[in-house]
Amino acid sequence: MSMTASKIKSSFRAHWFVLAAFAIIASDLSLAMLDSWSDPRLLEAGILFDLSVVIPALYLWCYRARGKAVIIRAVALSCLGIWVAGHIVPNEHHHVLSTVGFVRYIGLAVLVVVELKLVAMIFRAAFRRDSETAPTVLAAAKDAGMPEWAARLMAWEALLWRRAWDAVRRMVGRG
Repeated sequence: MSMTASKIKSSFRAHWFVLAAFAIIASDLSLAMLDSWSDPRLLEAGILFDLSVVIPALYLWCYRARGKAVIIRAVALSCLGIWVAGHIVPNEHHHVLSTVGFVRYIGLAVLVVVELKLVAMIFRAAFRRDSETAPTVLAAAKDAGMPEWAARLMAWEALLWRRAWDAVRRMVGRG
């Protein structure tokens, strides 16, 4: 077996979720387009279940070794699945979606709270006088699923705000 074939095989083993999700989405889309919506409640429930439960569960199973960030991303995938199902299923067949659509907004609220908590953590670390907290805050942001470049950018912005605040305090005479 050649080196590239070995890399491709190991890549498929590590990221089999992408292929499985693509197969599920393709089958749901083809079923929605080819079926004449003879049993709309069953088809709607199937599409909603596949997109908002099965795909996030497969994501959790595939990337379970990556820590807490996987849970946050699975919740985001579930919210995205509800949204996509709302666009695949015609409006006149929104029986189940009209009753469980609010779950998407609850999931989005949870995601916003997690992100705000991370932002507050980064800003607090930047406004502290000791510099020992920066690596732990960056590690916590990375564990929560935030890309490292975004956490560093936010830390840099917080540092700029801290310097601006210190400059204002010196000008006013309270430094």
